[in-house]
Amino acid sequence: MSNKAKYKFVSKYSDKPPTTIKNIQLTLIGPIVDDRGEKIKEFLISLDSEICSFTLNPSEQETFLDLEKITRSGLTSRLSQYKNILLDITTLGLGEILIIILAAQKASIKKIDLVYAEPGSYTNSHYSMIESRDFKLTTNCKFTAIHGFAHQYQSNHHASHIFFLGFEPGRLQSALEQRGDFDSKKYQIQVIVGIPAFNIGWEQNSIIPHIDILKERGVHEHSISYSQANSVREAYLTLWHLYQQLGEDKAVFYVSPLGTKPQSVGAALFLLETKGEDPSTSLFYDHPERVSGRSSDIGTWHHISVEINL
Repeated sequence: MSNKAKYKFVSKYSDKPPTTIKNIQLTLIGPIVDDRGEKIKEFLISLDSEICSFTLNPSEQETFLDLEKITRSGLTSRLSQYKNILLDITTLGLGEILIIILAAQKASIKKIDLVYAEPGSYTNSHYSMIESRDFKLTTNCKFTAIHGFAHQYQSNHHASHIFFLGFEPGRLQSALEQRGDFDSKKYQIQVIVGIPAFNIGWEQNSIIPHIDILKERGVHEHSISYSQANSVREAYLTLWHLYQQLGEDKAVFYVSPLGTKPQSVGAALFLLETKGEDPSTSLFYDHPERVSGRSSDIGTWHHISVEINL
């Protein structure tokens, strides 16, 4: 187990669309489900690059570029035509991001630019000042593997499972139910909460709804880590820290990025870097479908450059 430091990050934040994104040849985007996505697309069009949609059908393990089926090797071949690509991680899902970055690495692309726009607010939610918080942001809670990033769980093996917590406790509940019965002495659960959150107080939306589930599974304070919600780099480094701390003598190190999109991208980079390492790392994910109209307005804009040192 060794951190080869394949990735270096430069992150810039602003309250307006970033002016630091230059010379992009290809932009990859996902489905647009709210006005935040529409505003992002307007900005991306202004960059005057080629724009293509990219989607993954996780149940069939099929990928589509502008609605046309494309193999992973075909995507690598397509990306090899470009030097500067941009991913809109606001609209792209984790599965798509993972597959694109893997293809980019195989295409010998040395730097990838990412753009992300934080939500100004979530529209499909309500909560009181007491303890009730209910967010309906996604559908589909069936956890499905991605080829190349999956490891079958065997009950006689020791394992660690890291969950980034978001606003929907149902996703964590479904993950634990689909994992089935396990021996807590062999199967260690650790959770990561996004602190600082995008906005003051939003961290409570991650903590409060999960309390009963975590107590039921025996997850206490010593099994909770913190990583700022808006940082790809911090999520990536937090996973490396836990991997080095918890991975010894474990057969598998599972990762479930159920938190913010920057955290999910950090998890994707960690999984790419540790692919083939010992102990094995594995994605355990539900590929949620985002609810239409789930957010409104835009908070902070992110421009993240990821340098790949292979």
